[in-house]
Amino acid sequence: MKRICLITHCEATHSVDGRVGGWFDSELTEEGKRQASQLTNKIVELGFDIQTLKVYSSDLKRAAQTAQILTKGTNTQIFFDQRLREMSFGAHGGMMQSEHNKIMIPLSPDGNRLDHRICNGAESRRNIAERIYQFVDEIMVLDKDKVVVTHGFAATFFIAAFQNIDIASMGYINYRLNPGSVSILEEDNIEIGLSNF
Repeated sequence: MKRICLITHCEATHSVDGRVGGWFDSELTEEGKRQASQLTNKIVELGFDIQTLKVYSSDLKRAAQTAQILTKGTNTQIFFDQRLREMSFGAHGGMMQSEHNKIMIPLSPDGNRLDHRICNGAESRRNIAERIYQFVDEIMVLDKDKVVVTHGFAATFFIAAFQNIDIASMGYINYRLNPGSVSILEEDNIEIGLSNF
């Protein structure tokens, strides 16, 4: 059985300050650091051995700090990967959320949600899905338990990729995950074959 412990980064300064996140490189708040310090015990309780895990994280500070606090006091190496970043909001990254809400274009004029970019320089859902799908395909060949630290919206596409949902079907998908959430994804080892009767 292959297992992934999917963690969303803990509380970050951009959220508390009312700013757009995305690739804006905010840090954990003091509360976020406290939340991250509780994750180790939580994943151990869920049956993961922190000493033998492979840990992957987005390279943005808030996710990297969550992973570093999670592995503190262990010899566990963290592999940082840009493909695990949150969706980019382009020029709106770090902007006040209230200002962003006034000028973004939330819906595609032609109804194409998959390729729509809500603001100047933003990624589309297809962009984020493709990079995360590529990452998931690479790590699923490994047998070891894995921890992945990413971001709330990016986690939606990670779960969808784990489930092998076709990218063309990801225009409407969105799972709501809170900061510091832990989701266990398991792939069973049951082989499906044909039987002769």
